[in-house]
Amino acid sequence: MLEVGFGFWGSKVLLTALQMEVFTKLDDQSLTGEELGKALNIHPRGIFDFFDALVALGFLYRDGDGSSGRYRNTEATAQYLNKHQPGYMGGFFEMCNDRLFKFWSDLGPALKTGKPQNETKHNQKPMYASLLSKTSKTLPCVP
Repeated sequence: MLEVGFGFWGSKVLLTALQMEVFTKLDDQSLTGEELGKALNIHPRGIFDFFDALVALGFLYRDGDGSSGRYRNTEATAQYLNKHQPGYMGGFFEMCNDRLFKFWSDLGPALKTGKPQNETKHNQKPMYASLLSKTSKTLPCVP
């Protein structure tokens, strides 16, 4: 029960790391928490908790302890969550963060009212029109 009830914590840590491009910034190097925090413009108060949460979740490695500890990508994050790699699949998670996360937080109202809680609720555009307007500028035209 606790794992499911608090499950959004881990997913929001991952989604925020992708939004901030943690894995891309690390690329193939290791950085101290302070170096990585400065590169990502993170307030010092949250640096170690945030990066250590990524370590605890298995998304980063940390070599050493305290302020001299160095963070680096795991093999999987280096391959799939670094925008510089051809196997990058973070775009799917970015969509989850930008679009789905807020709509799932409206599950209760959806169940009570029966009304959509997606883009239709927020800006009156049909869901696919809204999605296409955001992606058509970045997706190549495929015949």
